[in-house]
Amino acid sequence: MNRQRKETIIQEIEYWKKSRLLPEQYCNYLMALYTEGEEPIRLVKRKIFKQVYAILLCLLVPITFLVIYFTEMQVDLQMLLVTFFVFLSIIGFFVFREEQLLQHITVTIKAILILILTIKVLDIMEIQMPGTFIFITIQALIWFLIGYLKKWYYLNIAAILTMVLLVVKVIVM
Repeated sequence: MNRQRKETIIQEIEYWKKSRLLPEQYCNYLMALYTEGEEPIRLVKRKIFKQVYAILLCLLVPITFLVIYFTEMQVDLQMLLVTFFVFLSIIGFFVFREEQLLQHITVTIKAILILILTIKVLDIMEIQMPGTFIFITIQALIWFLIGYLKKWYYLNIAAILTMVLLVVKVIVM
């Protein structure tokens, strides 16, 4: 069979698998049959891209801490960079929509980055404790609501822990 015809068949099988026209087992069998056991190059490239992107996403939180607390960059540049990191994590949510674990990691990273951004913005605006408490409480309530609606219990736990830490902070002050 010529190469062009094989490529067309492989693309069709990928389409069937993606749109669930055939069961995944059948598509895997047909893919192995027509690729002779090897993965198509574009699937390998896609896997490598996703792995690199996942590693980058996991490094966003430590990089954010480094940028905000250990560099002497202008505050505007820091905020721009953290906002860009939040944007990258939002894109990551859509890139990994089919992989449950990586999707949850992107949600967690996005929540942490938004919390860091909120705290830094409140610090820049010199908003004192009652305002900070209100903004972080609203953010924790949003986490709790999203966690409840999507049944993502880790967001519920994070919201509860955030509220507990805020109450402890108020009591200590």
